[in-house]
This record gives sequence, C-alpha cells and structure tokens, in this order.
Amino acid sequence: MKNHHRLAAGITAVLILLGGCATTDRGTGLEGTEENTSTAAPAPDASNALELTGPAKAATIPDMAPVVTDPQTSFPATVTDATGKAVTITSADRVLALDLYGTLTDTIIGLGLVDRLVGRANSDLNPLMADLPVITSGGHDLSIEAILSLRPDLVLTNTTIGSEANYRQLESAGVTVVRFELVPSFEAIDGTIDLVAQSMGASEHAAELITAVDAEMIAARTEIEAMRAATPRTPKAVVLYVRGTAGIFFILGRDYGASDVLEALGLADVAAANGITDLKPANAEALVSLNPEIVLAMSHGIESAGGVDGFLKRPGMSATTAGQNRRVISAADNQLLAYGPRTPASLLALAKAIYTDDK
Repeated sequence: MKNHHRLAAGITAVLILLGGCATTDRGTGLEGTEENTSTAAPAPDASNALELTGPAKAATIPDMAPVVTDPQTSFPATVTDATGKAVTITSADRVLALDLYGTLTDTIIGLGLVDRLVGRANSDLNPLMADLPVITSGGHDLSIEAILSLRPDLVLTNTTIGSEANYRQLESAGVTVVRFELVPSFEAIDGTIDLVAQSMGASEHAAELITAVDAEMIAARTEIEAMRAATPRTPKAVVLYVRGTAGIFFILGRDYGASDVLEALGLADVAAANGITDLKPANAEALVSLNPEIVLAMSHGIESAGGVDGFLKRPGMSATTAGQNRRVISAADNQLLAYGPRTPASLLALAKAIYTDDK
C-alpha cells in the first residue's frame, strides 16, 4: 500500500533530507485561468479576490465536540491497518491517538469516546483533553517511558509523531498499535472515520459521524461557492511550507494534499498544473515561473520567517503577483492541510480569508 507523505510541522526533517531532490517540471503557470461560470448568488460580504490586497489569517475553528452521545463498544475487533496487517484489538479502555494534526483525536472525540484517552500529544489542545498528560516532546518525538507509564492498551497513529522503531518498541511491550495512512484526499476522510470506529470497537457509530461530516462538507462547499461567485475568474494559488529564515522553504505538490484544499476553495493549483507532485524548493526561479496570485501557508511558519514582511523577502516572492499584493493567507498549522471531522470548518475559515475583506 502506498505510503502517503507526511504533512505538518514535524515534516521539517524530511524536507531537509529531500533538499534539492524535488521535481523541476515547469509549465504554463495557468495563464488564462478559467472564467468563473458559477450561477450561485454572491454572498453579501464577498469581494473579488483578484482585487483584494494584504495578508489575511483564517479564523481559528471550533474545537471538536462529540457527535455520538451514547457510544457502545464491543470487542474483540479485527481491523486491517494501513500496512495491510490484520490487527486484533481486545480492549480500548486506555487509548492514545498520535498524529500531528489531531485528526485521529478529533475522530475519537466525535465518536463520543474522549473518556478512553489517557494521554495526548502537545498538539492536542482541545479543552476536553486539558488534564491529560503530554507524552510528546519537540512536537513530534515520543517519550516511550511516559507512554508505558500510562499503561495504554491501544495506540492509533499515522506515524507523523514518533518513529516506526518507537511503535515496534510499544508492540514488544504488549501495546496494540493500529497504523493509519495520512488521509491523502477529502474522499478518504470517511474511510478513516470508519477505521477509527472499528478500532475503538464502535463500528456501529461510524455512520453517524460520517453523515454529520459529509453534511457539513456539502454545506461548506455551497457557502464557498457563494463567496467565490464575486470573483470573475479562478485565482492562481499555491501552498508553501516555510520554517525559519534559512533554507526550509518548499512548494507543496499534488501528493501533499494541497490540490484538494485549493480545489475546494475555488482556486487553481498552479503547482499541480506545472507537474509538481512532490516537494519542490521554493527558489526564486520556481516562484516566478508559477507566479501565484494567492499564497497559502501555515501561521507558525510565517511567524518563524519573520512575519509576513520576512516571508515576502524570500527570494522570488516579491516578483510574484501574490508578493506584490502581499496576498498571503495563513491558517493554524493543524488546520491548513488537515483531513478529518473539522475539515469543513477549516475550509470555510480559509474561504472567508480569501474572498472577504474583513480586516
């Protein structure tokens, strides 16, 4: 089974290793991007995104809340995880959910099973988990000693936190581990919810959460369509990953989840149109070639680069249309490219930052 790329802040080490190994494909830059033929009535507060200037930050979305109110669980349960391995789970009374975006945690909360969680990553900030001990360090490193002290019977992970060696060590200590793929598309969200529910012995409740998330996604797409109706053609956009003021500056290609987000927001993925599927160094030549009109990035990354001013001083940025207009849209690190129960809310927050002039 394909091992999909990791996203989020902890990807830094991978980015350093990749260095200059990304694709160098170039294309047209989507000149003559298609006209907006939407028949939706423009939202009252919508503006022409092609005329807006200045940076904008997507609002922080609400914390996940339980959707299932009276969950029932049943064991044993056997699931097939992302490695193709059949895993038999006999108990999920003491659970850890470990991924940088908190998607697995959000799903457990949505299933009404937050009381089964016995620890949290330092990226899990939901107030429902505030009293749980933190078992990560440095954002994506695991303390095996801290984990074992909590006596978990089940760990759910997509391995964006910790290493495979860590999880083998936990298995050797008798902990059941279910490995998830990082969701590569919006279409895979439902499948991840189903697998989490199965792993928690609550498969009968998966449909309830899936139905709620699907309904929110439909509503979000409808609202976004109304917002973008005021923009006469599709803006060219790209998602950039930046950390610090040195060399960590990359274009996120199609396989990093950027395309789904941009498409849902009514933006043209100029990186994908130029054949970029992996990570590509965001050097001056690449940025000028793509010439995005809107740039999306993670808030902490922007801050680490010296704020929007420092970000726009990166070579090539000021030569792009987005740079000239300072059109940088940022979102919390755990929102921008997350795929889970809170994705609809995240998309709406991004769309409002893109299509409204609420400064």
